[in-house]
Amino acid sequence: MIDISGFGARIKAERERQGFGLEAVAEETKIRTLYLNALEEEDFAKLPPRVYATGFVRRYAWFLQMDPEDLVSEFQNLAYGSQVPDDVVLLIAEKPSREIKFPVFNLPIKNIIAGALFLIIVLWMGDYLVTYISGWSVTRPPAVNEPGPDQANDIEKPITDKLILDIEARERCWLQVQVDGKQQFSAIMAVGEKQSFEGRQSIVINAGNAGGIDLSLNKKKLAPLGNPGEVVEKKYDLSSIGKE
Repeated sequence: MIDISGFGARIKAERERQGFGLEAVAEETKIRTLYLNALEEEDFAKLPPRVYATGFVRRYAWFLQMDPEDLVSEFQNLAYGSQVPDDVVLLIAEKPSREIKFPVFNLPIKNIIAGALFLIIVLWMGDYLVTYISGWSVTRPPAVNEPGPDQANDIEKPITDKLILDIEARERCWLQVQVDGKQQFSAIMAVGEKQSFEGRQSIVINAGNAGGIDLSLNKKKLAPLGNPGEVVEKKYDLSSIGKE
């Protein structure tokens, strides 16, 4: 039995349980696969400075729907222990009795200590700032509008000169769709979310959880792509109409 009690093994096991590859996670979270793999393998030497690495852990935890504060605390203990961040310098004076003399400036010791404390607070807040800013880059696809009453007749007519692929998520699933050779969709579909794509030549889908989505081609329900958690690629073209 594989031990998944450790920090890296636990997040790797959860990622694989949800059916996501490292490339899919990297595209959704905007974290390089090099850093995602370093976190899962606990190879912390490959990570960027502490403030960015901590932000990556928090963002990865949110993506996997795990407790971000619990993972951040465990990561910091493993990677840094109780050490003070490298870019913070603490100035300690033994029994100061007068102002510290500098070649150019004369600064009271209390001002120096206050400045060092301010830097520590700024770096501590940096974890949250990096995560907040990086969240702006993760966008969600627009919702698909349901057809109105005036479109009912068109839906009922058989369609043979184009492809209409309707997708509904029964489970959370990463999905990438190319229509006529151009990528139109790449995101995580939430439970109950629906998407529809129309093409003239071909539609290619890549699903990270093939058993978690329902498909209809030109209003005809299709068989499942695969099993839950299975990664499957499937291409549909005009010759697929009536055969699937």
